Amino acid sequence: MQQKKVFSLNLLLLLLISSAIFTALTVVMARSFFIHGDYLFQGNELTIAPVQSEATTPRSKQTQEQARLQGGVAAAISGLLAISFLLRKRLSLQQQVEDAAQALKIYTLPPQTLAPGLAAHLCGFSSAALATFFDLAQRGHLRIEEGEPKWGQRTFEIVRLPLQEPLQAHEEALLNALFRYPKQDRASLTQVFRVVSSKVYQKALEDELTLRGWHSITRTDQRQRFAFLAGLIMALGLLSFIVGIAIGWSNLLGAILIGSGSGMILAGFGGLILTLSISTLTDHAAHQAILWREFANYLKKITQGNIQPPGPEIFERYLPFAAAFGLLDEWVSYFFGTSKGSIPDWFRSNAANDLSMQEDAFIAMILSLSAAATSYTAVSCETGASSGIVLSSVR
Repeated sequence: MQQKKVFSLNLLLLLLISSAIFTALTVVMARSFFIHGDYLFQGNELTIAPVQSEATTPRSKQTQEQARLQGGVAAAISGLLAISFLLRKRLSLQQQVEDAAQALKIYTLPPQTLAPGLAAHLCGFSSAALATFFDLAQRGHLRIEEGEPKWGQRTFEIVRLPLQEPLQAHEEALLNALFRYPKQDRASLTQVFRVVSSKVYQKALEDELTLRGWHSITRTDQRQRFAFLAGLIMALGLLSFIVGIAIGWSNLLGAILIGSGSGMILAGFGGLILTLSISTLTDHAAHQAILWREFANYLKKITQGNIQPPGPEIFERYLPFAAAFGLLDEWVSYFFGTSKGSIPDWFRSNAANDLSMQEDAFIAMILSLSAAATSYTAVSCETGASSGIVLSSVR
């Protein structure tokens, strides 16, 4: 319910901003009409008085000013009507998803057996690649080794280890993106930069959700129809705008067409953006996503110090899930800041006998991976503090 309230408030804010924009355009046009024309307000009555030396204003000038005013009003009305229609449609689709799934309790354990990368993708988080990367390292498929410094900066290498178990499709896609050639068993940590934005990896995640039956054909059609409506409104607005330009701004009909066309174009563009937020998950998948978000909230409360972790061993156990839910920096910062974190076996540092330097190397590796995710992520469902700020206090 909290997510629903946040989403509804965001849509309401968008509507208010749009209303303000169109209202401002109308006021500006109206003000221009009354100031530059020969109309003055006296008390509560509108009277005609000469502003310049001329006693009267030419009829053509009054017609042009009226046309501009009507164009501004048309822009406001058409834009508000179109945006209101799209927002109402969008909220009805969101209600269908939220009515089908409600979390009953906070999960302190993963709600089901699911790869961290798939859990991140199911919930709409953008850090699935890092989750899969840490999961593979934890399961013994990868090892990270500190290399020789270059230009005063730490370097790290990813080592591919012999496969000990079958991999899922998205895990194979990640390994193929890290190691381009079959016989290649080492790669720079910077290769993760490419994996984060890999379309092959993202498609593998999407295909696995489809194979699980978690994508609703009905809701996919609803999303497409919503996009079609937004595109149709935008196209009609563009056509109206072009016809209005051809008729001319000084003409009353032309001004109305230009104004209404502009409002419809903006409303259609906003609708296309809203299309991206429409869920295509089935009721079961939506329910699972809510449960996983509850588990993500549990991990977040640990990093905030609101809940005490059951033991230091969960640092490594839940590290892939912390990365999946955008909590990687906070997770490492909390456990190493409270001396509850330990360096995983899959990480090798050059300072074999200095624990402090090993921790510094591990944190530097985390910073590098966080920079990769930040650089290649356009939209994130949850934003945390900057990596440099969060982890600097641990060093």
